[in-house]
Amino acid sequence: MAASVTFHDRIGHERLESAVEPLTADQLRDLLEAAVRETTRAAIGDGEVEVELTLCTDQEMTRLNFEYMRERGPTDVLAFPLHEWSVDGNHSHLADDDGFLPPGAMLLGDVLIDVDQAVRQAAEGRWSVAEELTLLAIHGTLHLVGHDHAELDEEEAMRALERSVLHVLHRKHHEVSWQPGSLFDRAGHAVTTGS
Repeated sequence: MAASVTFHDRIGHERLESAVEPLTADQLRDLLEAAVRETTRAAIGDGEVEVELTLCTDQEMTRLNFEYMRERGPTDVLAFPLHEWSVDGNHSHLADDDGFLPPGAMLLGDVLIDVDQAVRQAAEGRWSVAEELTLLAIHGTLHLVGHDHAELDEEEAMRALERSVLHVLHRKHHEVSWQPGSLFDRAGHAVTTGS
């Protein structure tokens, strides 16, 4: 599958490197790209897709969270899908009324991750910031393809996909000191705030 990710770093290279050490910013980008690639493969199968992934600060996320969600304060991840999806179990399908798609890679939408919030959540969970950012990339990408967690059955399907993708990443990315059971076990939920 050809999943490409366009990164937008709005926190600065040095600040990002400091947050994810001992990984480098380049290693983090590779990890997040692998997370998006594995997530889209698991949810929609093979095909050419594109995702815009922005790493931002509390200040930008607070503004966007209020502007789009009418919620005050920062959240960890926001997703802005460009298509309508229906979800059947773990698999996403374009909705019948989504319209005509041009040839080539399909742009799925934008995922914004608040690195400041990820740092706080990683400290709370006692795992690395890289692990937290990886889960947030997976979580946001699942939102791009129609997954949600408003109802218990939706949440269970979404969490199962998150675990499946994390399992693949654990096997392939030994540069990360993965914590067993981390990320998706906090309070029974992968993400405690935001979408």
